[in-house]
Amino acid sequence: MFHSLRSSFKPDDVIDIHVHIAGPKGENEELYYISDLFTKSLSFEGIKLVTKITSSQISGPRYVSVLLNQLKQSKYVDKIVLLALDQAYSEEGQVLPKATHLYVSNEYLAYLSQMYPMFLFGCSVHPYRENAADVLWECAAHGAVLCKWLPSSQSIDPTHPLSQKFYRALAELKMPLLIHVGPEDTIPGGLNEKDELLFNAASGKYGKNPGDAITIALDSGATVIVAHSAIPLGKLLGKHNDYWENVFAKLMGQVENGNPMSSLYADISAFCLPGRFKYVKQIIPMAQEMPERFLYGSDYPIPIVSFRSKSIDEILDAFGWLDELYRQMISIKIINFLNLIFQEKHSRQQLKY
Repeated sequence: MFHSLRSSFKPDDVIDIHVHIAGPKGENEELYYISDLFTKSLSFEGIKLVTKITSSQISGPRYVSVLLNQLKQSKYVDKIVLLALDQAYSEEGQVLPKATHLYVSNEYLAYLSQMYPMFLFGCSVHPYRENAADVLWECAAHGAVLCKWLPSSQSIDPTHPLSQKFYRALAELKMPLLIHVGPEDTIPGGLNEKDELLFNAASGKYGKNPGDAITIALDSGATVIVAHSAIPLGKLLGKHNDYWENVFAKLMGQVENGNPMSSLYADISAFCLPGRFKYVKQIIPMAQEMPERFLYGSDYPIPIVSFRSKSIDEILDAFGWLDELYRQMISIKIINFLNLIFQEKHSRQQLKY
C-alpha cells in the first residue's frame, strides 16, 4: 500500500500542519460546502477579513488561489497540510447533513495535493462511517499524511468503541491523528452542550477523565497530535473556562511527563488569540525543553493577533476602523462589543478587503 504514497517533503522543510480549506454551498457539494449557519457567524466574518475574500467573491478556486499566493509569499513556511473535514455521522453510520456545517472531502484534497507540491493531504475519516478503516487505507494510498478529527463539529465520541477500533487502523498505517481538544467556537456542531464538552475534552461517554481517548489511542499504538495544545480561550471568552483549564493541565501534563518514546504530540495552532497568552506562557518552557513534542500549525484562516501587542489599543490598531468603535464602547462587556462589531461591519459600505 505504501508504495503508492505520493506526498513528498524534505527533512528541512518547514510545514504548517494545521490549515483549513473550504468552498461555498451550492458550488460543488460533493467536494465541499459551508452551511448557512456557519456563514452567518462572527467567526466567518473574521475568516473573510484574513483571506480578503468578500461574500460575493467566495469560491473554492479563489480560496485555493489566495492560499497559494500567501504561501508563496511566506518567508518561513515551505509546505502546508490542508485538512479535510468529514461529515457528521450517527452511531448507526448514517450521514447527518443538518449537523454538518463544514464539509471538505478527502477526494478534493487528494486532488489538490497532486496538483500543487506545496499542499500536503490531511484526510478526515469519521470512525462511525461504514468501512471507515478501508476509507482510511484509501486516503493513505493517495498520500494522506495525517487524519483530522473535530469531535464537536463531526459528532465524534473519541472514546466510542468504533473510535477505539479506528485507532488500531491508524496504528497499522502509522498515520497520526490530529484531534481537536478544547473549546470550539468557530465551526458549529449538532451536539448538546454536555456532549460537546465531553467529546472535545477527549473523555467522551465511555471515558471517565479528560484525555482518556488519547490514552486509548496511544495504547492502541497510534500517534496523536493534540490540536492547539488543548489551551482554553480565557475567562472573557470561555464559557466553561475552569473546565477547560483542567483539561489543559491534564493533557499538557501527559505531554510533559511522557516517556521519550511516547507517540503524543501537540501543535501550537491558534495560539495568537486574545485571552490565550496566559496559557501560552506555560507552554513556552515546555517547548524549549522538548521542542520535538510541539509541532507548528497556524489554524489558518483563523484571525491572528500578535502577542507583541501589550494593550487592547495596540490590538485594535490592527483592525483599523474597529479602533474608533471600541473607544465609543469602552464600558460595554466584550461579548456585546463583538456583537456590535459584527452588526457595524455589515453597515459600513466603505470597508475594503
